[in-house]
Amino acid sequence: MSERELTHLEVPCFVDYSEALAGRELMAHGLGPDFDLWMLALDEDGHEVLRFSKPGAPPESIRLAEGQRKFHYVQPLPGGELLLVDGRCEYREEAAPADRNAVVYSRDGVLSRELTLGDGIQDVQATTDGRLWVSYFDEGVLGNGRWAAVNPEQEPMGRSGLVLFDSRGKRLSEYDAGAVGTDIIIDCYALNVASDEETWLYFYTDFPLVRLRAGSRPATWRTPVAGANALAVGSTHVLFGGSYSARSIFELFVLEGRRKSELAPAGSFVFVDSDGYRWQPTWMCGRGPWLYGGEGTRAFRIDLDTLVASAKVWH
Repeated sequence: MSERELTHLEVPCFVDYSEALAGRELMAHGLGPDFDLWMLALDEDGHEVLRFSKPGAPPESIRLAEGQRKFHYVQPLPGGELLLVDGRCEYREEAAPADRNAVVYSRDGVLSRELTLGDGIQDVQATTDGRLWVSYFDEGVLGNGRWAAVNPEQEPMGRSGLVLFDSRGKRLSEYDAGAVGTDIIIDCYALNVASDEETWLYFYTDFPLVRLRAGSRPATWRTPVAGANALAVGSTHVLFGGSYSARSIFELFVLEGRRKSELAPAGSFVFVDSDGYRWQPTWMCGRGPWLYGGEGTRAFRIDLDTLVASAKVWH
């Protein structure tokens, strides 16, 4: 895709968290059901959770009980609880349970409980009522030495590629490729829990876009985008962040093209900050109509309504 085919759109910095981190290590980030940005920082005194909800405003913070364990994901739960998840989990021996790779803290920063969510976790997104959608990459789906070396008969917890747990780690359901009508998930590249009743996913190998909605049949779309890292969704459009060939290009589609299961191209974008600097995000995440990305100690966000209006895309 040539530069002439791209629309340059100004997306200002949502937050520069260099001061909030103050030399600490950024361990994890995630988007909650409130669409706010949540981060986990680590220093010699332990973990602190930061919540960024307004552009340029200082974050709310919660200091957790002392501990140096590393985590990859953070999510808010009902009642002010906080979920931290390590993406790796080892099944040590047949007689012993697998690692407890997720922990829940109270609003006061006190450890409440520990959970096992499996190995090879790609993303974790919680609903407002505390259910946990957990997606997995290939090692979490197919297994590896961490999980199957001791007991080859033990199937990976993430064998379906997407599992729904309750807030105490009980499995509620999992992705059923046969029922949905897709190939199996080998690696779930992007997850978007848009609401308590609606979840979207996008996965390797054919990269279909799938919508799971409570009380409705699953919907699927063929996509021309391979290797996107995140997606934002609305009632009429979907935005893909990145691809194998262009990590910093964002592609917008109308959900129903000439055929219901096809996407209609609506524009390709490069995001620039207020100084005209092109965003080159090293991480991206989407929830509902919002897509966030980060580069260095700065993060941006954009919602689909703003993008569609700015680009004057109508269908």
